[in-house]
Amino acid sequence: MTIEQNRALVQQYFSVVTGADTSTDLGSFFAPNVTWQVPQSNPAIKPNPRVGHAAVMDLLTSGVGIYEPGSMDIQQQRVVADESSVVVQFTLVARLARGTDYRNDYIMLFSISDGKIDGVWEYLDSLYQWQL
Repeated sequence: MTIEQNRALVQQYFSVVTGADTSTDLGSFFAPNVTWQVPQSNPAIKPNPRVGHAAVMDLLTSGVGIYEPGSMDIQQQRVVADESSVVVQFTLVARLARGTDYRNDYIMLFSISDGKIDGVWEYLDSLYQWQL
């Protein structure tokens, strides 16, 4: 894929995650052998990394429930792309399902092969996330 196609794929992924695009299946973005890794200090994600399409989809679908529906706002600061990867720096602002405000800074690195995301490395302040 071209650099612009990689960038567009990841931007569409974020549109689905935030609910702006409700017609695209979230699972369609990922390769069968996808791997998703978070900081090893994150106690909420076990096993880490998640390996395989089913394991990653389980992670994503279970994680969305912690946010109040419709409250998630992803404020992107930078998107950097090349022929096989895209890096996105953003702030996630949301309201947790239990009523607490959430604001955390993220860097996500997406590895892309054959038009599918085959690796994700998610960096965030996991201590802040856990203390909420």
